[in-house]
Amino acid sequence: MKTIHNSPVSPLELSELMMNSPAAPNLEDSSNLEIATGREMLRLALKGKQRGPISLPQDYVRVLCGDSDSIDSATKGDVFIGKDAILNQSFSVVTTDDAQTIIESYSDHSNLQRLYGYCHLDDNISILVLECLQKGTVDEFLSKPNGRVQLHAQRRIQIMLDAARILHSSKQALDLASGNIGLNLHLATKVCVPTEIPKDSFPGNTFSFGILMIELLTGALQNNRSEDRKFGDFFERYAKGSGKIIEDDLDPCVRESWTFNILSQLIELAKGCIEEDVEKRPSTEKLVDTLTLIESRMNVVASCYDYY
Repeated sequence: MKTIHNSPVSPLELSELMMNSPAAPNLEDSSNLEIATGREMLRLALKGKQRGPISLPQDYVRVLCGDSDSIDSATKGDVFIGKDAILNQSFSVVTTDDAQTIIESYSDHSNLQRLYGYCHLDDNISILVLECLQKGTVDEFLSKPNGRVQLHAQRRIQIMLDAARILHSSKQALDLASGNIGLNLHLATKVCVPTEIPKDSFPGNTFSFGILMIELLTGALQNNRSEDRKFGDFFERYAKGSGKIIEDDLDPCVRESWTFNILSQLIELAKGCIEEDVEKRPSTEKLVDTLTLIESRMNVVASCYDYY
């Protein structure tokens, strides 16, 4: 059986699927055929019938983004919201100059943003078609008081645990900054696929995870990026400075929801992750085990603050 664009679906099967679709375009038009092919491949990927990222036809990606001029002038790091009205699905479309590395290192994980497909524009720039994280990212929630309320204590623990699981299972360097942790429509944690591999990081590096934990504990964002809670550089404040996360530092939206014992464990983990001596930082296995234990002990009534 031959493949089309790395798809395990045969040309005959794909043609039959498209011919039987009520929305199938005129297959005599080669461009329409590419669009129909791309749409069917993406439909199968959404249903979990495609394993791994698939190479999508460029004509379809242009339709997905709705603006060919923007695609033609795209540079590294550009982000588009793609929408397929027939599939009734939105996608995050990102440009990168390191597609091969990203594709080869990608692995399916329930807490990792889905990478559905890709398309090479030229020798330098490629497009990634990714799962759209409709609820936004953790830093968007933490940047404003009304957003912090929507991240109740139990959800914050769940975000920490989900991110730790990704860190533990990943064979590549990850930047777990709060801007790279999203929530989908079902409020599941999704670590964004890295479109640029961190140059100063390494697999299992816990530093960015420690910063994420401190942000979730304090409700402040690293380097004063919150509207109302500004604690500067966490590394300077907590690793090089006093080293103490005091009660007044904790986010008032959630600090009463954690017992003293749970808080002590969370603070110890967070500070350990940003320890200046890399050898003294906790292993990713310890992060997962400790957070799993904490999550099981949480008795917060999460529904009081659920975000819809």
